[in-house]
Amino acid sequence: MATQKQRSDSTRSLLLNAFRASLLRKGLERTTTQGVLLEIGLSKGAMYHHFRSKTEIVEAIYTEESRAAIERAFKKAEQNQGPLVHLKSACLAWTAEVRVPSISKILFEIGPTALGPEKAKEIENAHSLSLIEGLLESAIVEGEISKTDPKLIASYLNALVEQTALHYLRRGEGSLDLLDRSIEAIFDSLRA
Repeated sequence: MATQKQRSDSTRSLLLNAFRASLLRKGLERTTTQGVLLEIGLSKGAMYHHFRSKTEIVEAIYTEESRAAIERAFKKAEQNQGPLVHLKSACLAWTAEVRVPSISKILFEIGPTALGPEKAKEIENAHSLSLIEGLLESAIVEGEISKTDPKLIASYLNALVEQTALHYLRRGEGSLDLLDRSIEAIFDSLRA
């Protein structure tokens, strides 16, 4: 027999999956709370137990999508050749992650529209900046780069990678080679 927590987790997951599917199928404006609840057979009370609004649901979906894309990219990255190779490889892998239409729609369209660009950026940074900073700090410790401000360089890299991904999605042009060279130029400027 399922525990209360298991039932609660199951309901939350059902809500998030149903809203995600509706958002991807219908878009933000045409996805309604009432429509999704009707579709999955849940009451407003069941939803309000987990989320206060559609915006809060979108925030949960956006947060999970952001975290998962970054985690997948860092796991796919080359990890045995030093922190800088790992970091560059992870940045390039993230641009591949966000080219998946469902992921790009949530991260670059639905999330920023529902949450506002500042909140979306705050969520994205919460997942990415600490990982980037950690690899930069490791690169300093291992002597790959000279002592620098990892927070500042992490912000540069994060913005560069995001803008490259957006450029690719908007224009469909190959910009990964330029990203690769740009990251390498940043690293070259920091080498001891």
